[in-house]
Amino acid sequence: MKATNWENALEDLRHRLDLIQSRAQEDSVRFEGLREQIESSKIQFLVYQLDTRRKFLARVRGTAYLSKPKKSLRLLGVSTAASILIGMITKDRIAATNVGIGSLDGALLRLGETEWAVCLGKHLAVASQDHITRGDVWVTWDSLKMALRELEERAKSGAPLGSLDNIISELKKSKKLLFIIRMSTSGATK
Repeated sequence: MKATNWENALEDLRHRLDLIQSRAQEDSVRFEGLREQIESSKIQFLVYQLDTRRKFLARVRGTAYLSKPKKSLRLLGVSTAASILIGMITKDRIAATNVGIGSLDGALLRLGETEWAVCLGKHLAVASQDHITRGDVWVTWDSLKMALRELEERAKSGAPLGSLDNIISELKKSKKLLFIIRMSTSGATK
């Protein structure tokens, strides 16, 4: 009888260990998926931050362009007309205001668009290619986006990216980047 109790206890222990092992394997798979998502989200967050900065600078450039009276009146007229038209169609003042602000914002972005560059120094910076400084490592915006996509694919396949310094170091090794060299007397050249 004692042998049966020990056999039952041992069988119960084996069953519990099998459950623990099964749960550990499931948790390991979930953890690996979560780690890959975290690594991938580092790149997505970096792209979001750089793009937000680029759009802010484009709006500033667009606003500076509007300092010319005739151009600003034309743009304000178009956004006001869009607002009034939407207001008449929908009879919704909030929608009309949103459309007016959205069209003005879109116009400012279009007016301020230019060739963008990103500094891959200690701190990432975005600037128009005609305003980059000498002595820093600058790359074109489009080539950086391609290099970041490539890095994001590596992260999705399980490669750890590490800190921002590690990501910048990996970006500098990318063959997708087009570096910009600032000459002392002229503008930027690629």
